[in-house]
Amino acid sequence: MKNYALKWVLQRVTALLLIPLTFWFIYSAISLSKMEYIEITVFFKSYINLFLFYIMMITMLLHSKLGLQTIIEDYVTSKKTSKAIKTFVNLSAYLLMILITVFTLGKMF
Repeated sequence: MKNYALKWVLQRVTALLLIPLTFWFIYSAISLSKMEYIEITVFFKSYINLFLFYIMMITMLLHSKLGLQTIIEDYVTSKKTSKAIKTFVNLSAYLLMILITVFTLGKMF
């Protein structure tokens, strides 16, 4: 992705999405710390909680991938090393997104 303006906008959009999701996650984590195992499984069987957790994880991965790419472009001078690191970051992020999606869909159905 060479379009730096699009990267900048996506970084800001994901950051804005993460603000309310982080507050929800902190509140949920505090609630989950006081729950028993069965209550936690019921919590994640709720489609709303599962969906919010899924959106938060995917958004966080996308946000971190964009940030890491920017850092690599700014500070890694070797083209070969830069390309290798970016490929690793992209593969890792997309693999984790796929795994989270499969796991979430497995819980939903």
